[in-house]
Amino acid sequence: MPDWRLNEFHGAEAEMIGEIDVIPGHPETLGRIERFKQEVQFRPHDWEARVALAQALAQNGQFDQSVNQLRFSLELVSDHQSLASIFFNLGVCFENLEAWTHAIAAYEQCAFLLPHLFWVHHNLGICCHRSGNLPSAVDELRLATALNGEEPELYQSLAEACLDAGLAGEAQQACRRSIELAPHSIWAHQALDRIRRQIN
Repeated sequence: MPDWRLNEFHGAEAEMIGEIDVIPGHPETLGRIERFKQEVQFRPHDWEARVALAQALAQNGQFDQSVNQLRFSLELVSDHQSLASIFFNLGVCFENLEAWTHAIAAYEQCAFLLPHLFWVHHNLGICCHRSGNLPSAVDELRLATALNGEEPELYQSLAEACLDAGLAGEAQQACRRSIELAPHSIWAHQALDRIRRQIN
């Protein structure tokens, strides 16, 4: 499940892109939803309150309602970083809804505003992969690894896309890099064995 990322943002926007655990019906989450609903009702033009509500709704698995709040928030902000974070979170919601076309469009907007954000290129690559656009998937995942070469998850996603695209050699390289970064990764070792059998 895609996450609302925190680690690449700083300041007020960081609170919007933290990783979330989706636990529908959790009492704490339900309490937060009611609290933020009241804040939005009291301050309807406070975009940060709406984004906080959107995150709480997403934690409750209500991604469609989260999308509504995020879309409304887009009309209330103008600075690039805040807009990018909202588009990123829209992408996450659409991805969880398996609405690949909408997720791709949202992630592309985020990438346009913050082109060096490696997670957006990773998530965009995943959505392109899921939608069957393998050339774009490979390109985006290559870019993600170029922007950050220390995240094994990026190389796993690149290897999976390359395998489906028939790029066994590049998939092998991605698996090896993933193993360098995460030596105990069962997936990477198994994938590397499968690739070696294909090549040989």
